[in-house]
Amino acid sequence: MRELLEKITKETSAYLRELSGREGLDKVIGTHGDDTTKVVDRLAEDFILENLRKEDLRITVVTEETGFIGRSGSEYVAVIDPLDGSTNYLNGITWAGVSIALFKRDGSPVAGAVSEIFSGRTYSYDQERAYVDGRIFTGISNPQTRIVLSYFDRSRLREAMGILSAIEGGYKTRNLGSASLDMLLTCTGRAYLFFDIRNKLRNVDIASSSNFCKKVSINPMSLEGKSIDINLEGVTTIKSVVVSPDSSLLRRIFSGLRALPS
Repeated sequence: MRELLEKITKETSAYLRELSGREGLDKVIGTHGDDTTKVVDRLAEDFILENLRKEDLRITVVTEETGFIGRSGSEYVAVIDPLDGSTNYLNGITWAGVSIALFKRDGSPVAGAVSEIFSGRTYSYDQERAYVDGRIFTGISNPQTRIVLSYFDRSRLREAMGILSAIEGGYKTRNLGSASLDMLLTCTGRAYLFFDIRNKLRNVDIASSSNFCKKVSINPMSLEGKSIDINLEGVTTIKSVVVSPDSSLLRRIFSGLRALPS
């Protein structure tokens, strides 16, 4: 199943590379919640759904553009983000991805894959291990950089400063525009900390990347210090997520946040 999802995400990335730069991809054709569906979003979603149908699997689907697509007697639920980082993609910024996470109906992860659209690099996992470009990835001992990937708005400035003040020593900040890929940078040691506390993330954005992280013993947490759960009943908001391979940093972050005046 992991190899199948990796194949579909890679083929979708190749399809989106071919489409890149064509006129009309940014045309808005619908809305969902506070977000919009553009032509390219629908094309990517249709491409993934068609490839899943070809496998004749009994799958219920939760996808960013259409929402919940139920199927009677389904064994699995696929949580799909057909294009994470669409603003980047449409503006020629090569940091965007395709994500699919597969769960049993009871919520337990089965397999998943994320593909970087422009580089073709893939991240995947099964019930036992994580993989990068099809090779087993066992995790990291120490982050290779001091890069912090931070997403917050003015209303959450106090919490953001509480998180950043817990970092000992210097660091550099970046805002790259694709939550799933940012999280994977962190969980493969190429960033030190990722957090998004804007109340804008959705379960489809990070379903696959969060399960990849868990396979290498890095557990994405909410701002309250609770493990992130992925809802399988529809597209839902994840108010906050904090990820770092440095467990001592996470302890300082959550201790400091609890000490903030209400």
